[in-house]
Amino acid sequence: MVSRQFLFVLVVGLCVVNGLFSPYLQIAVPITTMLLPELFPKTVHWVLMFSSILVSTATLLGSGVPAALWERLAEGDPQSPVSMWIWLGGAVLLTLPAFQVLLRP
Repeated sequence: MVSRQFLFVLVVGLCVVNGLFSPYLQIAVPITTMLLPELFPKTVHWVLMFSSILVSTATLLGSGVPAALWERLAEGDPQSPVSMWIWLGGAVLLTLPAFQVLLRP
């Protein structure tokens, strides 16, 4: 049986992969240039790093919504790994475009 902690590490790893290779980075870059704090210089390196973090965080939060709804509405046992599997499934679905970019010849 897979532990909840290991499933969470898999979810976070998928979110990081999505943040690095997602085709939606093209959408995140203009948003990031507007949201980038004045503390950091607006260079390509900083903008790409914060865009990657933005996409990773959006993936983590977006894939967690169905799992949170399942935990709230259907599940009675807080130690059950079902919600973590749902979270992992959501992260896989949101990471599919990044896998297509990675596997493109």
